[in-house]
Amino acid sequence: EDSDHMATNLRTLLGGEAFEEVAEFTLEKMRGSSTSFEDSDHTIRRELFEHYKSEHDFGSAARALSGIQMENIATGSEAERSNTIADHYVTVAETYLIEDETVDAENFVNKATAHMGDVTDTHIQLRYKVTHSKVLDANRKFLDAAWNYYQLSQTPATLIKADDLLVLLGKATTCAILGKAGPQRDRILLSLVKDERLPSLEQVDGYATHAQVLTKMYMQQILRKTELRAFEESLMDHQKAVTAEGLTILQRAVIEHNMAAAAQVYENIRFEELGALLEIDASRAERMAAKMISEGRLNGFIDQVESVLHFQDDKSVLTNWDKQITALCVTVNRTCEKITETVPALSEEGAAAVSPPAPAE
Repeated sequence: EDSDHMATNLRTLLGGEAFEEVAEFTLEKMRGSSTSFEDSDHTIRRELFEHYKSEHDFGSAARALSGIQMENIATGSEAERSNTIADHYVTVAETYLIEDETVDAENFVNKATAHMGDVTDTHIQLRYKVTHSKVLDANRKFLDAAWNYYQLSQTPATLIKADDLLVLLGKATTCAILGKAGPQRDRILLSLVKDERLPSLEQVDGYATHAQVLTKMYMQQILRKTELRAFEESLMDHQKAVTAEGLTILQRAVIEHNMAAAAQVYENIRFEELGALLEIDASRAERMAAKMISEGRLNGFIDQVESVLHFQDDKSVLTNWDKQITALCVTVNRTCEKITETVPALSEEGAAAVSPPAPAE
């Protein structure tokens, strides 16, 4: 108990660099000792965590806290134990993410995952989901991140502020646009396009053109560089990374999208013409088409002798028709909503309020 008391007051008594040096020295001396010093070790690590955070040294803060062996903890019921352990792991992951140390953050998110099934604290559940989504985003698993962000954006407003829900929807839109073209992204695009909140992103800082870009992607229309400037400026640093192909993540996503969009217009096309359409050279267009075909994200085959890409999709006409019908219905619904907002009397309630009384019999 005396050692615990000393550990608790160590930061207050020493402060600053002196506390940091003494705490690190003490932890090193206690390393490998019997479990009799475990509580003191935990206390010092938590104090170190707060100290490093106050110094904005989040990497050192996360490392200090991560040294606590939570699996040995014994507290209350199974649910209380899971809440305590998951809260600890999520806190460590959140702190690592501040420093963009995504490998370590992912490691602690995975540790938290093992306990989330028994967690009853709603706040911890939401923090875990947000942190997990950020890790997927940082690791360029954009489609998984998009779906997670979208599900979070549908959280009741009693748990997350409405403005924050819109930001989560914006993050989902960003990741969906950056994701690889293919059936998985098509499903996510459909969910986002049908969301009535999508036009509201135009009023959110950093998301002014997201709805426009996403809708064009869903409709499989060709996107030009000039249409993407505002979107590109809104991206985070890790989303602007250059891939092994020498393209930015956005460039690759748009080229793949435009390749799939070309399949709605052409039955076949020479790679020289395709390259001009995609604004890349013919050889790169051929390599990217070959990769998309091999991964099952583009239906077609390549005639290397003639240097021609042949598109194959028996369902393309029906699929495109279905998308046009969906987009039309969404547009009609949004137009009706704007009309009733501007002229309330045209709504059912408004019409009932202004309609004349029925004639007496």
